[in-house]
Amino acid sequence: MLVVALVPRAEHDPNSLCPVDGGYPRTAVLIDATDSLSASQVKTIREEINALRNRLALNEWVGIFVLDEDNLMLPTAEVALCNPGDESTANPLFENPIQIQRRFEQEFRRPIELAVERLADLPPKPTSPILEMIRAVALNRDFDSTQGRRLIVVSDMLQNTADYSHYRESANFGQWQDTRQAQEFLQLSLLGVEVEILYLKRTEVRSLQTHGHVAFWESYFDAVGAVVNSLKPIL
Repeated sequence: MLVVALVPRAEHDPNSLCPVDGGYPRTAVLIDATDSLSASQVKTIREEINALRNRLALNEWVGIFVLDEDNLMLPTAEVALCNPGDESTANPLFENPIQIQRRFEQEFRRPIELAVERLADLPPKPTSPILEMIRAVALNRDFDSTQGRRLIVVSDMLQNTADYSHYRESANFGQWQDTRQAQEFLQLSLLGVEVEILYLKRTEVRSLQTHGHVAFWESYFDAVGAVVNSLKPIL
């Protein structure tokens, strides 16, 4: 006699849609909102975020942080949700695929779309504290996981603060790493984090967005234990 054991899904938090045991991978998306985005860049970012959403594992957490100089200390994610799965992941023995798909559309897909749509209306800021933004997201408790972490940075990657600016100084990691300003950022641990950069290209700073500039960030992430898996120019 065949005995079928019906095992329901693990218990989930109704707000975050995440398993209450906390055992799930995390993906943080950091969107640099300090410079205006063109319509084509917003469109491409939307497509990239949609593609990311579609490749998230079941129960994988995604946090979308739209950061600028005003919210670096205690950044709040625009979206912080786990992928609840859609009708294709429903077990028809004890789950209703239609209800599963409805929850996916209303409670997961739509909030992500709304977060990206708001990007077109954000005003530019006078500074671009990108190193500070990365640190703020990396230290966010929701990004802490032993199940795998991924960081996606959407930015022109041009650090611009009073202490250090790629507009004033050369983006030379070897020179920068020995400075006082560098030490606080090099103490950050991103051990094992997989990094993807959506590199926002801007015509007016083309002379600054060079191979050397890319090499600075590859060296920085390597120094804090992360690995840059991809860098994709966004025109």
